[in-house]
Amino acid sequence: MAANYTEVFRDPTAVEKYAERTYAPGSFSSIVSSRQAGWLRGFVPHAYRMPPVHHDFACGTGRVARMLAGLVAVSHGYDTSEAMLRKARELGTPGYAHLVTPGYAMPVPDETRPRLVTAFRFALNVDLHLRDQMMDFASAALPDADAGLLLVENHGNASSVRHLRKTFGRLDSASWFQELSHEEMRELFDRHGFDLVGMQGFTLFTQGCYRRPWLWAAKTADSALCSPMSRWATDVVYVARRR
Repeated sequence: MAANYTEVFRDPTAVEKYAERTYAPGSFSSIVSSRQAGWLRGFVPHAYRMPPVHHDFACGTGRVARMLAGLVAVSHGYDTSEAMLRKARELGTPGYAHLVTPGYAMPVPDETRPRLVTAFRFALNVDLHLRDQMMDFASAALPDADAGLLLVENHGNASSVRHLRKTFGRLDSASWFQELSHEEMRELFDRHGFDLVGMQGFTLFTQGCYRRPWLWAAKTADSALCSPMSRWATDVVYVARRR
C-alpha cells in the first residue's frame, strides 16, 4: 500500500496511465471490469424495485457509473482528485462528479429513492483509517436496512491463488497491492453496522495467468468457475446491508 495513496492520482500522468494502460482494451483489468459490468447489469434490476440513486465512493475515472448507465436514477461520484474527475468527464461518465477533501466526503441526500453505494479498487490499497472513512460514507448514505445496498470490491482476496505469491516469497513487500481476507472485510462491515449478505467473484487468477501461453485457459476457466467459486476468487465484490 502506498503511504500517500490519496495523493497518487492527483498527478494527471498517473491518471492517464491508469485509464489508458491499466484499462486498455484486452488488458487483464478491462476483462475483469467487463465481467463486473455484466454482473452489475443483472444484479441491480433484480435487487431494486425502482432505479436507485448511485453513490460511488472514490469514483476515480467513473468506471462504475458508466457500468450502471441507464440502471440508476442518477450517479454521484466522489473523489479527492480533480485529475481523475476530469478524466471521468472526458470519458463521458454520466451523473455528477464531486471533488471532496480527504475524510470529508458526504453523500448527496435523497430520501425519495433507495440508494446503491459502491467502492471499487479502494479498500485493498488503503489503511484501516481510510477504510473506516469509506464505511462512514456508506453509513451516511445507508442509515437503515431498507435504504439500499453497499458493494465493495476486494481485488486481492487472501483466500485466492494470489496468496501463493506470498507463500512462496514472490510478493514484492513494497507493492501497493496487499491482501485482504474475507474475515477482515466481514469485521469491517460488522464494526460499522453492516451485515455481509453476499459475494461475487470475477477472476480466480492473477494478471500473470492472463499472459500467453496461459491466456486462453485462464479466460475459459474463469468464465466457467469464478462465479460458483467466488470465495476463492482473486477479485471479489462484497454485498452488504445496514443492520
